[in-house]
Amino acid sequence: MNFLSLLLAVLGSSASLAAPTTSAQNATVDALVYALPLAPYVSFANTGSVVNASNDFVTNTFAHATTLANASFRTVVLPNTDTLYSAALLDLSAGDVVVTMPDRELGRFYVLPFYDLYGNNVCSIGTVTNSTAGKYLIQYRPSNAACDLIPDAGDEYAGTISLPTVYGQILLRIEVFNSSDVDDIVSTIQPHFTLTSLNTPSAGAPPLTSALLNDNLAVDNPSLHLLQLLSRVASFNPAEEASDAEHVAATLEAAGISASSQSYTQPPDLDLASAYTTALNLVQQVPSNPANLLPLGSSAPITWSTTLPSLSGDFHTRYDLRAYISISNAYPPTQLHASHLDPPCFYANQTYMVEFSGKPDVRGFWSLTVYDGEGFLIPNALNRYSLGDRANLTYSDGTPVYDGNGNGAGGDSKAFYMLLQSTDVEVATEWESNWLPTPADGAKFIFILRFYGPTLSLTDGTYEYPKVTAVDANPPLPISE
Repeated sequence: MNFLSLLLAVLGSSASLAAPTTSAQNATVDALVYALPLAPYVSFANTGSVVNASNDFVTNTFAHATTLANASFRTVVLPNTDTLYSAALLDLSAGDVVVTMPDRELGRFYVLPFYDLYGNNVCSIGTVTNSTAGKYLIQYRPSNAACDLIPDAGDEYAGTISLPTVYGQILLRIEVFNSSDVDDIVSTIQPHFTLTSLNTPSAGAPPLTSALLNDNLAVDNPSLHLLQLLSRVASFNPAEEASDAEHVAATLEAAGISASSQSYTQPPDLDLASAYTTALNLVQQVPSNPANLLPLGSSAPITWSTTLPSLSGDFHTRYDLRAYISISNAYPPTQLHASHLDPPCFYANQTYMVEFSGKPDVRGFWSLTVYDGEGFLIPNALNRYSLGDRANLTYSDGTPVYDGNGNGAGGDSKAFYMLLQSTDVEVATEWESNWLPTPADGAKFIFILRFYGPTLSLTDGTYEYPKVTAVDANPPLPISE
């Protein structure tokens, strides 16, 4: 079991809230909440990056996926199945980096988001915000994140992205129209997204290496592992908000983290196990806090909601929300680009019918994707993991909802249906096009509804969100009106 799996296993277990009793105890709780996003970053670096002949990270270079995510994909949890990923580890320790963005193909959606070490989406360029082709400068500005998408005076750069941490990452997503479209993206689009390191003054930080993130850390103790890891990187990867940097530094010092020696020493009388339990409970309470959510409609057994736009993607000083999002929904872009709607877990020994009131109105694309209880795609004979505007969805009379390329993505109020049913049960002919396989043997599953380029209708109450109903296997297909 890797460290992230161990962490998620602990998060998923029950834990009683323990009251901290000392200032070191309080500081350690805060330090652990602050450090939790490091776990998915390390997992991403270890599984999603390219390595060289010495089995070390290759930084500031895109690793382009050449196939869509499937049931064997483990680079990130809750992956998209309708975009091709291109991932890069950013290391600004040796100086600035330039990202080149090619001309956008008309009608194709993509988003190029830049994340700091702790999972904050500091900047995104692409179809919605800024599709200007050219070079963008990526620089390290400690505790001063910025996303300046205005060309510089000499027109050398179309914009400047200032990361508040010396390490970060990029997770480019390019829309795929259909399965035959993949080869074209791989050969004609991906190669034109490039990263180039510049010979600029060093940031004074060590290079981003596998040894830095992995060597000589506690393996079987997640709390100790996190604090040791944070001690190595905190001094040159400070808090995003300059106004909070001094407070965070003092908190980490009180927790036993030395900025000068990049080491961790457990304070005397600290109950580390209790501090970790408290930290996890604080993070687990985030999704149940209505102050964090924008309600979008309710239809038993679910209530549709998404993270408030002000808290979406870039979390500033909300370290509890940052931790929850980072470990449960790795690296979402800001809500301007994507709105993720997360219902609770369901069970595969129950069939569910999802009724859409009409086509969601989006500027990009949308999809509903099913995952197992760990956030990975579900094996099935059709290799079908999601349905949306580029699928062969049909109305009840058999006519297509879309043309297979996502055309006609909004404005139609005619109802259509999806069936979430276990791979243990043979699906009825009339449901074949609209069937999403759920796990065999009664295992838990979740599903996520994603909108890329959501319009106002999806957040202002105009659009009626899907109704999810528990039904018998292969129920009669409702008649669309």
